[in-house]
Amino acid sequence: MEDGILKAISGDGTIRAVIATTTDLVEVARQKHGLSFTATAALGRALTGGALLAPLAAKEGQITLKFHGNGPLGRIFVDASPKGTVRGYVENPGVELPLNSLGNFDVGGAIGKTGYLHVTIDHGFNRPHMSTVELASGEVGEDLNRYLVNSDQAGSIVVVGTHLSKNGVEAAGGLIVQLLPDHTEETICKIENNITTFGTFTFLMRRGMTLEEILRRILNGFDVRPLTDVRPLSFSCKCSSERFLEALKVFDKKDLLSMAEEDGQAEGRCHFCNEFYYVGKERLLDLARGR
Repeated sequence: MEDGILKAISGDGTIRAVIATTTDLVEVARQKHGLSFTATAALGRALTGGALLAPLAAKEGQITLKFHGNGPLGRIFVDASPKGTVRGYVENPGVELPLNSLGNFDVGGAIGKTGYLHVTIDHGFNRPHMSTVELASGEVGEDLNRYLVNSDQAGSIVVVGTHLSKNGVEAAGGLIVQLLPDHTEETICKIENNITTFGTFTFLMRRGMTLEEILRRILNGFDVRPLTDVRPLSFSCKCSSERFLEALKVFDKKDLLSMAEEDGQAEGRCHFCNEFYYVGKERLLDLARGR
């Protein structure tokens, strides 16, 4: 199944949902950053969360997530846009922890159960809106749910997951269900029971189910109506050699000459995609001359 995202609403207007598969983009992140199993599970959930939140939070612009807990992974950064582009990285990509008591990757222990989730929404008008909530558990899904409850003052369910094998990412994805004003007390219980009954999100993915099929399974008992076609998602970074060259222009002439004469080049690395960029001696000398 190719990566994609779908928005839907119930016929009675009591819930809205966004659902996504992110297997390929999480695998790209794993390879680009050389992630451990634990780091892949953590960043995979965060990337999926960013992809899900972006179309809910903004029609244009982007959403940025920063998980800053007291665990050994350090900070996790994710940028996502409603156009379906996602990128991210983890501060300490090689951290590996034993499985937790449930036999799952210990994402909560790796991120840390104490700390903050910072969310920045930029609608493209240079007036970003920033929110901060305490981490609920470091497990990502629960932390994103706490953010939604605090920001929207409404109930929600967040499910994000990453299934790994020795060969890499086999399945990744998730969904967000938000309760709208006319929902009943039974609504959230019914959805939670469906999730318990039908298995995890990645389990349903590995059974070969489409996004629409997974959505109808999890929202069994509701009249689910898609609002969009399935739209593509991808790991995509904004960096380029041109951007790196522009960044060098902030250095003064003395620093540029020093790079040219002492190092023979300037080297930069993008944190989000791990791509390296180089500018040679002659180009540095041109920049120093104002060319």
